Amino acid sequence: MRHFVAVAEELHFGRAAARLGLAQPPLSQSIQRLERGLGVQLFVRSHRKVELTPAGRTFLDEARRTLTQAETAVHLARRAAVDDLTELKVTFVSAALYRLLPAALRNYRAQFPAVEIHLEERATDGQLDGLRDGSVDIGFVHPPLKDAGELDVRMIYRDRLMAAIPSASALASEPAVVLADLADEGFVLFPFRQGPNLHARITSACRRAGFVPRVLQEALQMHTILSLVAAGMGVSLVPERARMLHTEGVTFVPILGLPDDLTWDLALAWRAQNAHRPLRAFVETVLATVEAAVPN
Repeated sequence: MRHFVAVAEELHFGRAAARLGLAQPPLSQSIQRLERGLGVQLFVRSHRKVELTPAGRTFLDEARRTLTQAETAVHLARRAAVDDLTELKVTFVSAALYRLLPAALRNYRAQFPAVEIHLEERATDGQLDGLRDGSVDIGFVHPPLKDAGELDVRMIYRDRLMAAIPSASALASEPAVVLADLADEGFVLFPFRQGPNLHARITSACRRAGFVPRVLQEALQMHTILSLVAAGMGVSLVPERARMLHTEGVTFVPILGLPDDLTWDLALAWRAQNAHRPLRAFVETVLATVEAAVPN
């Protein structure tokens, strides 16, 4: 399969052989054996070019997936063989920084000071890729997750949304607002690709309130969103826990009448199969921290 993928990507037997560190004749024989075993022709060969057949294009997708899964299996087996592993790769979305992740890290390090923790902020999709290929041990993600597959997912909390409003705005003095009150305001929001499900729910709720939000500025990080709101670039919808960031120039105002499903959700995701001891302990620590300090 590795030989086939190399030829399929290079569409040239000579370049594929050089890439694999093989002579060209053994590579050609390997492909011929594969075609005989499958009973289909994978390539159309001529003196001038090599092309994939329809069967070859289909087989390429499946071969890539098979090779990726094989590499992941080897990686996980080697990790599982070292149960006293002293490293832990943790990825997170910015919402995890609102008290939960720092508290969980303090609790964990107090119990396991020898474990070296590597932290990296990533969007949810990027975390899922790392969890699947074994380069990430555990992630704090925004559900719902597409293709969670073999991952274990535990909801941590659901946060109601509030309006983040420039303190100089007249709306900032209101005890509460409804979505329709924001119809004439520009919005600062995260990009659709970062959280398509929540982004779509926000847009849908605004439509039901009689307007389409005018997104004047997009930002990936909550600190950036709040800074732009403070600068008067627009209003935003943010989780209640964002108040903990104490951004000067931003007033947080409750929103009345929001749909029940319009929440900012945070979940824990990890691959439970062959999980090593530091990972199992980290999961237990996070869940205990949630139980003790972060009400659902």
